[in-house]
Amino acid sequence: MSELIFAPTATVVASSVMDPGGMGHWAGEMGYGALLADPETPLGDIAQAGAAGASADALPEFSGRFCYRSFKKGRPANEYVGHILDSGHGSVLEHASVSMAIAGVSRSLTHELIRHRAGTAISQESQRYVDAKDVNFILPPLLVAEVEHLREKGNGTGADALVKDFLADCMSSLKAYQKWQESFRAHVAELGVTDKTLIKKRANEAARCMLPNATETRLVWTMNLRAARHIIELRGHRDADLEIRRLACLMARRLKEVAPLVFEDVSLFTDDDGFDSVKVGYRKV
Repeated sequence: MSELIFAPTATVVASSVMDPGGMGHWAGEMGYGALLADPETPLGDIAQAGAAGASADALPEFSGRFCYRSFKKGRPANEYVGHILDSGHGSVLEHASVSMAIAGVSRSLTHELIRHRAGTAISQESQRYVDAKDVNFILPPLLVAEVEHLREKGNGTGADALVKDFLADCMSSLKAYQKWQESFRAHVAELGVTDKTLIKKRANEAARCMLPNATETRLVWTMNLRAARHIIELRGHRDADLEIRRLACLMARRLKEVAPLVFEDVSLFTDDDGFDSVKVGYRKV
């Protein structure tokens, strides 16, 4: 049974961490074994962070220090990464990446999302293989806000009516999809195609034109940390599309958990239009 989805989900399924074994091998080759074993040195601190697997901050720090061999002494990790952001030395952030499994977003949103190509990789659910018979639909943030406003005013009946009307329009499109899907299946079979998978693909790819942009889709989205900063800065702005802005704010929260130093300057706030926005301290790193 199709449902309406009021908010997206973004689950971190992978992120870059240091490999203790690899670090140990490299340090031995370079003669840095003593530094690696000393937690008071920057290299030793990186090694400890890598062993703990706590965040994706360690790899950008290691890469930055690598350029100058500053492994023996220097700023502590938080100050060092802060200096990277302040100086705009963003290339070292490209070494680390984070992968999120995203659901509860519309095809409309992903049409915008694919414009972010540099530093990203996207694997999206296929409408040719995945039958849309039980597809869900995304309630636009503007409508979510109106529904919440009506409920706060005690007008639950009005809120329910809005949701019901939106779902009815989506279901009308879904019924058209199902009607044409059966018609296309029969047509492909009449052409002599016997492969069941090919019949399914041909019918689905033709019938999906009837589905609205509100149709839910799911994807795995991988970004290096520099690209991630750019995306949440751009898409978390008050002028961005509200649905992708909502996702950018959610991603910002997740990224601050994965790499707290790289995203330390990132904050979220309620903008003057009533929706959350992303604010960054260092722009265009």
